[in-house]
Amino acid sequence: MPEERLQKILARAGLGSRRACEEIIVAGRVTVAGRVVTELGVKVDPAVAEIRVDGRPVVGERHRYIMLHKPAGYLSGADRRAEYPSWQKLVKAPERLFAVGRLDQDSEGLLLLTNDGRLAHRLTHPRYEHPKTYLVQVAGFPDPRKIRRLQHGVMLDDGPTAPAQVILLRQAPEPFAAGGPASESNRRTSWLRVTLHEGRQRQLRRMVGLLGHPARRVIRVGLGPLELTNLPSGKWRDLTPDEVQALRAAARRGAPTDGPVRQPERTTERQPASTPSTIAIDGPSASGKSTIGALLAEELDYLYFDTGVMYRAITWVALARQVPIADEAAVTALAEQVKLEVLAPTVDDGRDVTVLADGEDITTAIRQPKVERAVSPVSAYRGVRAAMTLQQRRIGQAGRVVMVGRDIGTVVMPDADLKIYLDASVRERANRRYREQLARGEKSDLEQVLAEMKRRDHIDSNRQHAPLTAAPDAIVVDSTALDIDEVLVLVRGLLERWATPKAR
Repeated sequence: MPEERLQKILARAGLGSRRACEEIIVAGRVTVAGRVVTELGVKVDPAVAEIRVDGRPVVGERHRYIMLHKPAGYLSGADRRAEYPSWQKLVKAPERLFAVGRLDQDSEGLLLLTNDGRLAHRLTHPRYEHPKTYLVQVAGFPDPRKIRRLQHGVMLDDGPTAPAQVILLRQAPEPFAAGGPASESNRRTSWLRVTLHEGRQRQLRRMVGLLGHPARRVIRVGLGPLELTNLPSGKWRDLTPDEVQALRAAARRGAPTDGPVRQPERTTERQPASTPSTIAIDGPSASGKSTIGALLAEELDYLYFDTGVMYRAITWVALARQVPIADEAAVTALAEQVKLEVLAPTVDDGRDVTVLADGEDITTAIRQPKVERAVSPVSAYRGVRAAMTLQQRRIGQAGRVVMVGRDIGTVVMPDADLKIYLDASVRERANRRYREQLARGEKSDLEQVLAEMKRRDHIDSNRQHAPLTAAPDAIVVDSTALDIDEVLVLVRGLLERWATPKAR
């Protein structure tokens, strides 16, 4: 497996958010191959590295990869409200798997199931252009001119399609030809083999229908290096080691070329309409907003802006300049004077962002224990919050940003392109925090964590200035019964929905 930053591996193992895992590393509680690691930039291969926290081994998630031949009449996603069953009726596995990409209810063929979210993203995101191959049975017999139109791209209601490989087959493909109904109308059909490098909703059916040859059957027979060969409809199997290796190699080939850390240009120009330029994610403690925000920003190559760093930054400045933390007026005046900047990482040391105060890089300094102890009262000062809101808005309005906090959609960026409110039941959020603390080797009591969570919720929801609440136009995502990968799949779906003009 490719090397990853240590804090990402710890977070995926359930030891807390990436920010919490950074603090575990800096505190000297992590060893790799017996050596204490305190630097945030360390990268290791989670498949082979011996990682321990407080002497306890960190057990990484075991990934599983399953190929299912999905029959027509089954959904590729889980929707309890749907009238059709999902693929989960066909595959019984102890792991929490999800489908890689969509396959319509009335389409058939290869459906990849896994719990490897990183690999799934690499295989399905349009940026990586991995091929998906289909056999399409269409009404009638398309002439060469129409085949060329499909090859070069056609104009759909959501824009032109990318060039595709399209072959008119001389005879019906075996064994799939035997699966359709035997009728006179079925005999007046032809078969196409189509390879796409994009994946819009019902794209193939819309493409052939536009040319007057509606699809009778759509069967996916290839996904990247995988091929659906002799697997009967409705059956499934685990991928072979060679197939898994080929998938990972394909994912690496599709990844952007590694290079030196750079500061991407961020301008006030709007992004193309296919992607929201400003994304606001709000929610209570332990709802997963920081983890989802960081993952989404990484996928989009956007700035990840957890607004909490601003309060840590002004707290550090106050301590460094010996401004009494208890002096609300003095701290507020300081917050109104100091210019803070949050940038993409300028140093490859494991940081998610670079934080500057009047031009000085204080990214590492704001994680000091003394800042942690003092930030709570500073963030409660109304004047400080007002000053930070102005600075946060200035940074957010530059675009290409995922902003995470408790009042982004309501106060900081009320005009954000896409607003998401991540929520979960208070007991589930307390359970998450409790499990994180146990995984870090800390003593914890679930009822105490629950009581503290309720207390924090009450304070956040009832404060006079910028209380925690979902913006009226925010999309609420309840993650109570979902893991991070499942939430990320839902959020990607929201991005796709936003890109559809009718959805905005």
